[in-house]
Amino acid sequence: MKGRSVALLVSLISLAGCAGHGELLFHNAMVVDHLEGNYQSLARCTYEHLARQNAQLSMSDLREQETVRIALTKPPQTYWELSFVNEDGGRQTRLELTSGSFPGEHTLALARACAA
Repeated sequence: MKGRSVALLVSLISLAGCAGHGELLFHNAMVVDHLEGNYQSLARCTYEHLARQNAQLSMSDLREQETVRIALTKPPQTYWELSFVNEDGGRQTRLELTSGSFPGEHTLALARACAA
């Protein structure tokens, strides 16, 4: 029983360390913001600004899901993936983190600036 407690404690400390460095992986969608404006326009604007700084970005337009995804990939893994999801008939966009580590505040600030 004592060995199990120690293993659990070590695991929790390891996870806390990862979360502190923004490297904890998300497997489910996590809403990070709601933005005013059309999801496609906001995603395109955000991508254009981010692409100037990083060539390892990809953008996928999933029209049937009314979602555009922007991902930063550094093989063999995805660092982060943001989803711009249509809401309120195209007047509002839900910004979700769907996988990878948490993007920097600069990335989120660019998305918010596109909505301003």
